Amino acid sequence: MKGSWIYFTATALAGILAAFVHFVVFIMVFFFLLLFLCKIKGFSKKNLFIISIIFFFFLIRSELVEKANNTEFAANETNFYILFQKDIKVDGDRLSAVSKELIRKEKIVISYQIKSEKEKKWIVENLKTGIACKVTGTLSEPSTATNVNAFNYKEYLRRNQIFWILKADQVNMSQCTSQKKTPFSFFQYVRENGIQYVQDHFPSESAPLAIALLFGERDYIDTNVLETYEKLGIVHLLAISGLHVGMLAGMIYYLGIRIGITRERMTIGLLLFLPCYALLTGAAPSVIRAVSMMVLFLSLRKWSIHAINTIDIISIVFLVYTFLTPYVIYDVGFQLSFSVSFALILSAPILLKRFHQAIPLLLATSMICQLAAVPIMLYYFYEVSLISIVANAIYIPLFSLIILPAIFLLFLLHLLLGTTIGVLIQPLNLLIMGMNDLARQLSLVPFAMLTFGRPSMFVMFLYLWSIPSFFSLWERIKGAKRFVQALLLPLSIMCIHLLGNALSPYGEITFIDVGQGDSILIKLPFGRGTYLIDTGGTIQFNSEEWKIRKKEFEVGKEVVVPFLKSRGIATIDKLIITHGDADHIGGALSVLKELHVKEIILPKTQEQSELEKELLTMAKKLRIPWDFVSAGDSWKGGETIFHVVSPQAGVEVERNNGSTVLFVKIGGLRWLFTGDLEEEGEKQLINDYDKLKIDVLKAGHHGSKSSTTESFLDQLEPKIAIISAGKNNRYGHPAEEVLTNLNERKIIILRTDQHGAITYFFKGETGTFSAVHP
Repeated sequence: MKGSWIYFTATALAGILAAFVHFVVFIMVFFFLLLFLCKIKGFSKKNLFIISIIFFFFLIRSELVEKANNTEFAANETNFYILFQKDIKVDGDRLSAVSKELIRKEKIVISYQIKSEKEKKWIVENLKTGIACKVTGTLSEPSTATNVNAFNYKEYLRRNQIFWILKADQVNMSQCTSQKKTPFSFFQYVRENGIQYVQDHFPSESAPLAIALLFGERDYIDTNVLETYEKLGIVHLLAISGLHVGMLAGMIYYLGIRIGITRERMTIGLLLFLPCYALLTGAAPSVIRAVSMMVLFLSLRKWSIHAINTIDIISIVFLVYTFLTPYVIYDVGFQLSFSVSFALILSAPILLKRFHQAIPLLLATSMICQLAAVPIMLYYFYEVSLISIVANAIYIPLFSLIILPAIFLLFLLHLLLGTTIGVLIQPLNLLIMGMNDLARQLSLVPFAMLTFGRPSMFVMFLYLWSIPSFFSLWERIKGAKRFVQALLLPLSIMCIHLLGNALSPYGEITFIDVGQGDSILIKLPFGRGTYLIDTGGTIQFNSEEWKIRKKEFEVGKEVVVPFLKSRGIATIDKLIITHGDADHIGGALSVLKELHVKEIILPKTQEQSELEKELLTMAKKLRIPWDFVSAGDSWKGGETIFHVVSPQAGVEVERNNGSTVLFVKIGGLRWLFTGDLEEEGEKQLINDYDKLKIDVLKAGHHGSKSSTTESFLDQLEPKIAIISAGKNNRYGHPAEEVLTNLNERKIIILRTDQHGAITYFFKGETGTFSAVHP
């Protein structure tokens, strides 16, 4: 059975997916696996029987977990006794945490708007893991994804056995009490204090990295640094994994032996220490995987068991982990950790046999890691770094030989000797600053990232087939030429994926759900043009300094850019800004930073808003041309002509009525995109274009009663009206009067606040509408 445990993991995974995803499909996968093991691998009937038992064992286990995953709360409950467990975060005037309601023993996410600076100070100083408080508030269901390919927060929480967000009205601070510590809460408490210790005693430049590498908490790292590391494909170095666990265990073992402790006692010590270390670092899937493998390896060596090799060890860890928590298969950290580890273990004999020098071995190892991670990275993040192999070759030795050992030793020495070793931290501080500067320079390399978009299920299947096939071919062939030939298999799938998006015969018009705002994607077939009308935006209000949040939600960065990248879009031919209000232009800077924008279109009006001026300043810096347009202007994309029908040049109007209004025939339909056009602008438009008829109207100003007037509708005669508005928005959009006007004329109404993103897919002159929530 040595080396066969990997097939048990494939069987177990098929059983879990049969319960969670699609029973029939994964039953078929299971039978194909049986056929493969019988005919190709020559498994005996006994082993095939064991494989079958494992499949149904994991299937039943997962079904039971799914059935038991429900809530005992009712939506109308208002009084709770909350135990704060983990992820206690205070950002500006917002407190959030994962908690447990002590009466029903059910996990819940709490969100609380802090009422005063004094209260905030008390919370920061006193609210720790293990504190229980009486809380009043209302329960709300987590939001589901409202855009295609968007993160589904509700499903994420459900898989973590959380069904409600408690929006607290009041946290009774005077009745908060410390509960008896459990092993989990004790280690969480030590972790929180360790993080605070590093914050207090390490320089501000090196403290965030030290916290990430010592305690597995990346929230303290500057967002720009994280994004830079992501672009280079080296962000995994900031998460605790096998490299960190192996380095720490090796250092402890070596130091123990050097001071005279026997190998047997050091092994026992490590077996006791490593599980504690996993809890101290937050018990992320990558940590659990690495610690479990190390514990199993040390246990087997201690009791001289040699019948199990490394691939069997990781397979056993996989089986135990997924049996205890089947939902963990959906965790991206779990997927990356196990896929890369499996790939490295399976390819290690080939790497060591064929590469005898350090640099080629490092580059080859980096390439294997990146290749194994490609399907997962494309599914969740839609793009890959083209310089990640080189970046990893630079940064892996830097982290493993210098940064990690230095941080471990300096933290230990600081605990023992205090500030007397402060002088030793300065060289590390300078090195970290230089390392981050180098990363920034590397991230500026043109075309460092290649955007593919989320792969379809068929393309994902091709990836999952081609990458193991590459490893299999590489194992059997020799020589650089043969290696390149084998590598062409996964690379060809990547080319198919990339070109499939760029040269698709289908086009689309998508009204992205950006809440209370507008953002519309127009993508023409065969890559003939990609246009973005507005970018949404979050309206900012002035507030006291203590209320300002470091991680404020920004719709361009959090919604628009990820949606575009998920569609495989890295270039915008024209970014069309209808006018300068924040809910239309607020996300534009993020679009300019993250995507290649060829040109910006703005309305030719008398005045520019501050946001428009900021946009043009950034455009000048990035050398992006812009143009001011008015009625009568037009441009052509492929066979499609975009007509600007408003505003009139030289006419002074209020900002909303100065919106860029576009008329275009696409996919067999006539479209009118109106921005925030109101009654005055509508009258001017139908007066200037008295014969204009349309099929689809983007209702002006989010369905406000000042827009979409009866005379406007009567002349244009639209069949469909699309309203982009935020759910439960403070303005009451869309107005009842507008909905009545539309309904009286039997105009079909589609709303982003009810349906989520709305998309019209077309090919030639025919197409169909769809919505995230039909």
